[in-house]
Amino acid sequence: MGAVNRVLITGATGFIGRATVDAALGAGLEVVAVQRQAGTDRTGVTYVSADLTVRDSVKSLASAMDGCDGVIHLAAAMSGNAEDHARLTIAGTEHVIAAMKHAGVGHLTLASSLAVYDTSKVPIGAALTDLTPRVSADRPRDAYSDAKAKQETLALNASFGSVSLLRPGIVYDANHLWNAHLGVAVGPLLFRSSPDDPLPMCHVQRCAAALVQATTQRLQDTITVVDPNLPTRRAVIAELQKTGWPKLVLPLSWRVLSSAAHVLGPVSSKLPGLLRAPVLRQRLLPMTYRFHAPEHLDLPDASPAWEVAT
Repeated sequence: MGAVNRVLITGATGFIGRATVDAALGAGLEVVAVQRQAGTDRTGVTYVSADLTVRDSVKSLASAMDGCDGVIHLAAAMSGNAEDHARLTIAGTEHVIAAMKHAGVGHLTLASSLAVYDTSKVPIGAALTDLTPRVSADRPRDAYSDAKAKQETLALNASFGSVSLLRPGIVYDANHLWNAHLGVAVGPLLFRSSPDDPLPMCHVQRCAAALVQATTQRLQDTITVVDPNLPTRRAVIAELQKTGWPKLVLPLSWRVLSSAAHVLGPVSSKLPGLLRAPVLRQRLLPMTYRFHAPEHLDLPDASPAWEVAT
């Protein structure tokens, strides 16, 4: 089978994509970076322009995969309705898989998400773990988690030599701290849920290193990737306030929001995420996190020295 020397990375211009290209180059790999527009010349990187949403991309992708030993698939819709996710996340993955089979590439590393875990199965105050079931296709929480779960199934059913499924937590760096798990943003205000709850943060450098190492080792595994020491919600908000926002943080009871979401259940499809009970539970439910350590991976810890949840 030989060593992994050359990898193709989709979604290479995204937040995680840029860090993954850097991590791959740092590991001595040649990189084929797939993006919608050509990138700036960079030693060790070959840029390929492709729209993964169209079937015609399969031929150009397969050509770009010539000489590649693995694919790191990052491209996916981060927001939008079910149609948006079907077009980019689902169809895009189908086209990547078809191109890999045409090119004879045997390893796929897929960036999935912590969002695929079904938090309706987690009691209040209990732990979300590797054994927590995935969201159900029959009753999806939202379009994003439904698409990511379907994307995982596509990857596992593709019959490649090896598939690494990585489920990163909330991916961040100093300039990307805001996330919906912090609370409800209204202008200069942030309505914050329980300040002492841990948040499943994952520094982008740690995430990128995991993606690259899983590829170079051709791991056949499903791995949840979070920082080794998870911060409290209060700590992340304090770090965010150093950027100038939020100006004021006010408490917000998870139980009050939960009660409102259940009352509004009949019209939930027209409401923001935090007023839909399943989404609210995934983002603000008081719970802890416990995942098996990725023993085959040597991952950096680039997290700030912030208050850690106990």
